[in-house]
Amino acid sequence: MVIADDEPIVLKSQELFVRKEFPEIDIVGMAKNGIELKELLEAYEPDLAIVDIRMPGLSGIEVMELLKDKGIGTHFIINTAYSDFEYVKKALDLRTDGYILKPGKQQEKRETIQRLLGTVKAEREENAKKQYLSTALDVINPVFGSEILLSIFSEKCDEENFQIYLRANAIHFYAGCIITFLPQKGISRRKMNREIGDLLEGICDFLAAVTKEGTVVMLFVPQELNKTRQTSWRDEIAEWIAGRIREVTEGECLYGAGGVYGSFPEMAVSYRESIDVLKAESSEEAFSALPKESDDKNKDYVQRAEQYIRSNFAKDISLADCADYVGISSYYLSHIFKDKTGRTFIEYLTDIRICHAKELCRGQDLSIKDISERCGYLNTTYFYKVFKKNVGRTIGEYRKQEQEKNNVEDK
Repeated sequence: MVIADDEPIVLKSQELFVRKEFPEIDIVGMAKNGIELKELLEAYEPDLAIVDIRMPGLSGIEVMELLKDKGIGTHFIINTAYSDFEYVKKALDLRTDGYILKPGKQQEKRETIQRLLGTVKAEREENAKKQYLSTALDVINPVFGSEILLSIFSEKCDEENFQIYLRANAIHFYAGCIITFLPQKGISRRKMNREIGDLLEGICDFLAAVTKEGTVVMLFVPQELNKTRQTSWRDEIAEWIAGRIREVTEGECLYGAGGVYGSFPEMAVSYRESIDVLKAESSEEAFSALPKESDDKNKDYVQRAEQYIRSNFAKDISLADCADYVGISSYYLSHIFKDKTGRTFIEYLTDIRICHAKELCRGQDLSIKDISERCGYLNTTYFYKVFKKNVGRTIGEYRKQEQEKNNVEDK
């Protein structure tokens, strides 16, 4: 808090009151005039300020007017005499958060400050939440964006997750295009991402998939560009990025730009067009390593995932563990696994575990706990429910039925 008043007695009185009633408030400065108040507010940007209306040099109102456009989030409490009510009205027009009268009742002053303490606390919690989300998005966005681009390469554009990405980042998609870059000298993924991010900051949103061999960038075309300007804008951006890559790598950088389209599924068309342009300008070997997930490659990923599940179902494994083994992200594995098998990772894992559990029920005199642990379920109660849901019978009922079947076969 900062406190400002041109009367020393009133200033001291305010200080003593706050220190006694609100020991959690840190008074960082006391001002005897408007000039000092302005300097304190700019230096500390305090949460709260008790400000006298009439002060020499600059009035409290004038200080508030000077600082209202500077983004200082201070909550102002106007301290004024009843006769200055017209000034108070003007202060309220400046979104003053409260006022106290001279002389005023202690309880009213206490309630005003207490109310604003609640406001400050709520703002801090909200800001912390926003900061957390912002940090989380900084981590997730590059991975999520790469996976969305992978769906374009495989020509199975993931519209659902693209829309989730747009909402999470408050982006409106009006049109887009794909540009594929092929540096002739190496550049690290981190450096490439940083260079592209620095160049496009404030110009447009984008997604990028960076590999050791090449880089694919999806540009989000700004809404204000009319259709006649979109193509030239794309070409300017493409040459600008390529120029920066050439400068950083001290080598040539080929690139191909696809057409501008107004829907996400059409980005697959734009990507193919960007590759066609590159083919016309470079050798087959130069662009063969660019990101593209063929159907055969996806089948191989899924087969390796199935092998991992069959070999490790008795352990406490997860989709992330399986994805690490296969060498792709959990998001992409989940996407292609369901596409190739018709089942989710969990459904496939459960089927394998329950199949093994049925074998153990038939062949050995094991307890439910033993069977549960041998099938990868650490919680016996949960295993019991999963078994009944998938088999349609309890373990006891299944065992009895299997025993009766064996007795008939023996006869």
